[in-house]
Amino acid sequence: MPGPIDKKLVLEGLHARLTLDVERIAALPLTRQQKAQHVNALISQQRNRLVAELAQLPEDQRGTAALIVQYCCTVASLEYRHKVWAYEYMAFSRRIGELWEAFCSTAWTYPADKTVERIAPPTFSDVRQTLLDRITGNLGIHDKSVEIMTDVSTLFEIVGDINMREDEVFKKREIPYVIDFKSGFGSNEKGNMLRLMTVGRAYKIWDHRTELMLLVRQEENNNYLNVLRRSELWQVYTGRDTYQKIEEITGADIQSVRDEVIDWPADLSESFYRYLKSQPTDLTSYLAW
Repeated sequence: MPGPIDKKLVLEGLHARLTLDVERIAALPLTRQQKAQHVNALISQQRNRLVAELAQLPEDQRGTAALIVQYCCTVASLEYRHKVWAYEYMAFSRRIGELWEAFCSTAWTYPADKTVERIAPPTFSDVRQTLLDRITGNLGIHDKSVEIMTDVSTLFEIVGDINMREDEVFKKREIPYVIDFKSGFGSNEKGNMLRLMTVGRAYKIWDHRTELMLLVRQEENNNYLNVLRRSELWQVYTGRDTYQKIEEITGADIQSVRDEVIDWPADLSESFYRYLKSQPTDLTSYLAW
């Protein structure tokens, strides 16, 4: 259950440390983008300070505390960036995606399940070599083996390099897992869907045991997500099922933090929350965490 640190005290501390500095940045003769960069750097400094203090807690309390810290820094990040560059729809939706992913990834930084261990993702050259070795082994002394391998190499040249980086790549009890976080799947996600299909197949070549999981914030999504679900290549979880899966994998108490700590209307300033609701598209819908 949440409780190793006090959300109210963390937020009060952030406001006390940030308010005057952000007012100073707002008055500088800079572009809005430059001001936002300065504000984001301040938030990052405060987050690093709070994370460093987690080491003083008992180890079994650090995971929950880290989630609370990440949420509080998210509140501050949204609030103070808005003071120097007011959010519009695309910027807010993109930023929410980044911050929600960071919140979820905190569960892998402090996993309660100690069999969970982040690993470096393979390169596509690793995948290519694995497949070439498999084909070579299956061909044996086939009299056309040289021609066949030449054709395979040509195919790889046509495909080009594939970026294998994903949001979380880790092992749990020696089984590799790959996690891709998405805030939501909209009508513009066809390219991302095709990329996930390609990357997923590449990971299965690298190690056929790899568990591929797509964790999505929104409950309602475009049909492209259903295409991925029907492919049975990726395991797809949305909404509350996403948090349940994170908890199942890492042991993090993320569902309790979600239910008992996250409270956007109370934690954001009244003026900022009202601004989000007043936009042509109600931006508070992106705060359905």
